[in-house]
Amino acid sequence: MGRALYDASAKARGVYATADRVTGLPITELCTSGTMEQLTRTDRTQVAIFTTSLAAAAALEEQVGRIPPALGTAGHSVGEFSAACWAGALSLEDALELVFERGRLMERDSSLVDGTMVAVVGLGADRLAAICAEASEQSSARVQIANLNAPDQVVLSGARVAIEAATALCQSAGAARILPLNVGGPFHSVYMSDAAAEFASACTRVAISPARVPIVLNTTATPTIEPTALRDELSTQITQPVRWSESAQTLTRLGCTIFVELGPGRVLSGLVRRTLPEASVLSAGTPETIAEAARLWDRSP
Repeated sequence: MGRALYDASAKARGVYATADRVTGLPITELCTSGTMEQLTRTDRTQVAIFTTSLAAAAALEEQVGRIPPALGTAGHSVGEFSAACWAGALSLEDALELVFERGRLMERDSSLVDGTMVAVVGLGADRLAAICAEASEQSSARVQIANLNAPDQVVLSGARVAIEAATALCQSAGAARILPLNVGGPFHSVYMSDAAAEFASACTRVAISPARVPIVLNTTATPTIEPTALRDELSTQITQPVRWSESAQTLTRLGCTIFVELGPGRVLSGLVRRTLPEASVLSAGTPETIAEAARLWDRSP
């Protein structure tokens, strides 16, 4: 997922080299030529996504000749670390160490439960919260809301048996679609509690600076630049729902009308479009789309 970026940008290659050095993993090789099986391991996936996102940001900075100005930023789940790093709250090295540790702990906890996640389209969050409670009671396991991605899309996470019970209830309730996700475990659920507790300790060992632009937090959809709030957020969000749709709406209240997704894929761009149909949205994860994003900032003051 990073081959074109790596080939096109010296600054992007520098990000990949730093990731290799800090983590001790072959991140460059994984991102440029890794297999799907390798890249879907939680302890690899998170570092790979973070690194490629920052490589895209570095390539954009290289084209613009400066750090592009913005009114605010946000990142989905592990993307919150990318946002914090881009906003100057975390150094690249410290962010890589945290993301590596986060992935390791979540991989460990995922191995202790047969868990998964599903996206549900067409049912509201309140209805799904009730379904999760009923499915948890039926299965004697836990399922809960993990991502509030768009007005019509909510992701559930939990033990597979509870997910299966919730899926049946969602079908009976008239869900438009139920999409199993290819993930390594039940993320943003109670099954990550031990990982979150240990990760909180890791977060105390790194320096966090005031962000240069507001970061809209996953768990509350509120903006902050404060180090204490960011430090608490980075561990808390491991077990809490990502309020992505609300986060996009918060960014509009900060004055954002153009949204640029820096990193691999177009998932977040699609979710923003579903939440804010009137917004201008651009996915910038390839040299061509990053050049398009650079032209936007060339016209900025």
